Formats: sequence, structure tokens, C-alpha cells
Amino acid sequence: MKKALSIALVSATASLVCLAFAAEAVVARVNGTAITAEAVTDTVNRLRAGKGHGAEASKGKDALRKGALDQAIFEELAYQKAKADGISADPQEVDKRLEDLRAKMGGGEGLKKALEKEMRTEEGLLAAIERDIVLRRIIEREVPDNVALSEDDLMREYEKEKGKYVKPEKVVVDDIVFFLNPDESASVERAEEIRRKMLEDVDRNPWNLAPDGTFIVHETEITRKKQKELYEEAIKLKKGELSGVIEMEDTLHIIRLKEYSPMKQLTLGQVRGLLEQKLKAEARQERLRQWEAELRKGATIEIMGIVERKP
Repeated sequence: MKKALSIALVSATASLVCLAFAAEAVVARVNGTAITAEAVTDTVNRLRAGKGHGAEASKGKDALRKGALDQAIFEELAYQKAKADGISADPQEVDKRLEDLRAKMGGGEGLKKALEKEMRTEEGLLAAIERDIVLRRIIEREVPDNVALSEDDLMREYEKEKGKYVKPEKVVVDDIVFFLNPDESASVERAEEIRRKMLEDVDRNPWNLAPDGTFIVHETEITRKKQKELYEEAIKLKKGELSGVIEMEDTLHIIRLKEYSPMKQLTLGQVRGLLEQKLKAEARQERLRQWEAELRKGATIEIMGIVERKP
């Protein structure tokens, strides 16, 4: 099960308040400690918020809830490990988090109303803040951010994904689009007349043309896939050069090349930051999975009447 490293961190006000208490419906026990239906529902909401419209949000309801239950079990195991190792939250940090939350809620009265609406207490909220801080600290210890990457690691990843790291070709033109029937000889003659006027202009700038209702001028970026005929003419031109009259999709065009840059392979140095970010994230996720497996060893986990014991 994939987990973001921030998965145990409760930053949003609503999520923090929701963690303050748990409903009485017990859906699992971890070494005797209850995990409630409400705690799982809150985890579902946090997974959705953290993933947006991505993988977690797109899962079916049952699959998402199962993933949330697994996550709640993992967090309980991590919290128990942290407490066993003597990790605690600094009371001053807990108080500051509470004060920050109170300020976000518009003051003490706003926080009080929010807690009353949820039928919860400030003591329960403090317990949730303490738990969040403890979870943050043990995750930072067990899954550090400073993953060491060798030059060989980066080079292997670069060669494997080299095709993705390219600067795409760019073709920008001034496009004169005629409102004329290309099947009529008079239309082509009119387009050729406009082209001759442009050739007489020192800058050959179509924007200097006097509009007469038979054409418009616009700047556009073109691609081989979307505007094949214009593209094939454009790549033959030098910057500032005019094309002939082009027929595309029953429309006449004249183009002037403004900018052209070919597709370019990016070097390892140019994408180093992206590669480091990707590999470090993958390494942290793998360490998180390993740590979860370690935590489950020796734990007694009861889910809906099923007891899982691992030696």
C-alpha cells in the first residue's frame, strides 16, 4: 500500500478536529487498542484530500476504506512504537499548535463552537495534536528525507527514462487566414495579391496589412500533429520568411515564421533535480513499506473478528 510521507501529519483544521475523538464503533484492534469506524472515515478523508483526483481518490469506496483501515493500523503501530521508544511531544509545541488552530478558527469562541458542533472537547483535541507530533517525529526518524544517491543511481535512472527528458520542438508563426473559398481561382489570386503586398513591406510583417474583411492575422504555435500542412511549410522557412499560399482544411493561409527551435535532448545536469526528487521519493516510499512490515511483526491485529498474529 502506497503512502505519502505526510500521511500521518494532520495539517488541515477540519482534519485535526476530526481526529480529536473516535466513535465507539470498533472496527479493529491493534495490540488491544481500538480503531474506530470514525477514525477510519477520517483517514479516508485525509487520503482523498492528500491525493486530490489521483489514485486514492479514484478508488472504489470499498477499496478506499480498506486502504484507510490499513493506514489507521499502520499509524497506531507507529504511535505505539514511538511511545515505547520514549518519543514524546514538547508541551510548548502542543500549546503552540493549539493556539495556531484557535487563531485559524477566528479565536477561542470559534474553536469552542467547532468543538461543540462535533461534540468534542479541547482535551481531546490536545491529545490529537500530541499524537500527530509524535507520529511526525518517529516517521522523521525511521524514514529520513536525506536519502543518499550515487552518481550511478542518477545515471541509470536518466538512461532508463531518457526519452521523457526532452525539450519539445517549437514552431511559432504569424498566420494569415483567409475567409475565401479555396476552390475559386479568384480566392487564390486575392491571397497571392496579399502576399505580394507583404513582400513589398521591408519587415514582411502581416500585422501591417490593412484589414479588409477577407482575412485575419493571428500568432499561433503549430505542431505536426494538429496542423500538418502549415507545419511542413513552416519548417522549410527561415525566421521572418513568408510561405506561399497554403490550403488547409478548406481554408487558405499564408504564414511567416517567427520562431523555431528543434527538439532537444536534455542532459543529466539539466534534469538532475527532477531525478533526485523522484528517486528520493521512491526510496522513502520503499523504506515506509519496509518499516510497516517490521512494525507488523509480533503485533496482534484484530479486524472484524479476524485475528492476525505474526511471529
